[in-house]
Amino acid sequence: MYVHIVSFKVIEGEEITFIELQKFQEANESKPAGLDHYHIFKDRNDDSRFFLLEYWNSKEDKEKLEETEDHQYFHKLRKLAVEKKYETFECDLVV
Repeated sequence: MYVHIVSFKVIEGEEITFIELQKFQEANESKPAGLDHYHIFKDRNDDSRFFLLEYWNSKEDKEKLEETEDHQYFHKLRKLAVEKKYETFECDLVV
């Protein structure tokens, strides 16, 4: 299983917008092929920093989703709430 982890600095005051955009995408889009599940974590020490962990069957499945117009549009919307990306990690789930 492929795990994609990214951390975001959300614009001050847009924390709820960021979370609601993620929830809206999940509720209104059909589950992408290959996506097992994802979680959003909020940093305990920084209210505007969030971590998105996505669990995929493969990296190729994630890349297919990222090529779609709907997903690219979602990224444009999410940029309205995101100040910057901090880090991105790619992992293989072992246990």
